[in-house]
Amino acid sequence: MDNNNNGRDVKGLLAVRGAFRKLKSVLIMFLVALAIYQTGQLWFVHLANRNFFLFLTARINPSISEGYREFVRPSRMIYGSGNGRFEVRYRELMDANNPPRGYFDAVMTELFVDGRFISKFETDYVSLLARPVLMYEYAFPMRGEIFPLGFGQRTGQFLTGRGIDTFSSIAIWPPYDDDVRLRVFFMLDGYSWEFVLDSVSEALSFPITHVSAANLHHVSAGLEGYEYLPPQVFVARPGGLGWVASFPVTVANPYLDHIGERQIQFIRRQVRHFFDNPAAITDRIAADGVWTFSTNHVTVRYYDTDVVEFASFRPRPRNATSSFIEDFSVAWGFIADDYHVINEVYLMGYEARGAGYVFWFGYIVDNFPVIMPPEGWPVSSYEDILPAPIEVIVEQGRITRYRRLAHNFHFDMDVEYGNRRIDFDLDTLLYGRDDNIANLVVGYPMRHTGPLWKEWIVSEICPTGEGGMD
Repeated sequence: MDNNNNGRDVKGLLAVRGAFRKLKSVLIMFLVALAIYQTGQLWFVHLANRNFFLFLTARINPSISEGYREFVRPSRMIYGSGNGRFEVRYRELMDANNPPRGYFDAVMTELFVDGRFISKFETDYVSLLARPVLMYEYAFPMRGEIFPLGFGQRTGQFLTGRGIDTFSSIAIWPPYDDDVRLRVFFMLDGYSWEFVLDSVSEALSFPITHVSAANLHHVSAGLEGYEYLPPQVFVARPGGLGWVASFPVTVANPYLDHIGERQIQFIRRQVRHFFDNPAAITDRIAADGVWTFSTNHVTVRYYDTDVVEFASFRPRPRNATSSFIEDFSVAWGFIADDYHVINEVYLMGYEARGAGYVFWFGYIVDNFPVIMPPEGWPVSSYEDILPAPIEVIVEQGRITRYRRLAHNFHFDMDVEYGNRRIDFDLDTLLYGRDDNIANLVVGYPMRHTGPLWKEWIVSEICPTGEGGMD
């Protein structure tokens, strides 16, 4: 009996070993096949990540980089209910949970899967804006090769393959009356590229609500027939009372609240988050009144023109590389880590510079932008100008320079101020002007002293060039 049992045990062990050998052989063959496939991919395609298993996972379940998500966010939204009046929104468009932004994301995601291209044609703004419409605008020319990547696509071929290298705005026609299709228009310089979704899911239903004339609203220059304005301009109108009640915006500088202690000590505390080792900071006041704080690799300056500047002198790693979106992500993350930035920001423009990019960001206060002076904001001298509220320079994934207005903004709720109708009278605003007007924006012009008031601002420069800032 024992010999028989031992014989059966030996046979069972040999069978197990045989099965293991077969499994091992199969695994080896599978890994060899994967290695051959990976080698082919490395030779014949460009992979941002050379790890094959991550690449295979991405092919099965593509993820969206946060950098792409942040970059493709619009700077403002315009909604019209079909009655000739429009609401303009800047606020909360960075929040993906906000209904207009969530709708935008949902439409784009479905468009890049099931959308059908119709044609390119000259934009007829009267027809475009005469029915319910949502327009999403950018402060700079958006790149067609990057935009689809923010919605789960692996390439930008969906747009670039139809000749859309850049665009400045997107208009969406939700299903309306007998038209059950959803239409999307990518627009640039008077031309539109139309796409349709023939089958519209319930997730793409948008509540069409009446835009009232009782409050501050906008009208279209194209619909109103303003021949001396571009048709894509939206003109502000007061409410039914003929004036708009608003609160002033108070400008506060957190670097100057130093009652009871030396200013240099107070500012040092406000900038210590820029340093890895705050205990190693040395400080000094130069002859020109610039407060300087530094370690071996980082210098932070505070200028008496209310500008804060960060500069890093860390050597770049050998063979360091980065992509445009990686550099943008670094810039966005750096702003998020600066706890003195308490107001909403949006991307105004960018340009390639040296081994990286410079990005410009603006502020939003209570649904309206803070507008810099046309000549920019002086830093250490009037020859050194800050063109936007925030400027970030990134080289190969590393911040080399960061400058911003030291201010933050909040409402003074104790003072009510009425903007009279004359402030929104178009003929009065444009009287005597013979220049080319690109846009009319309601916002808060930034000043050196005093509170900011909501005003109508005439823009004479359209976004041009690679990233929209001249």
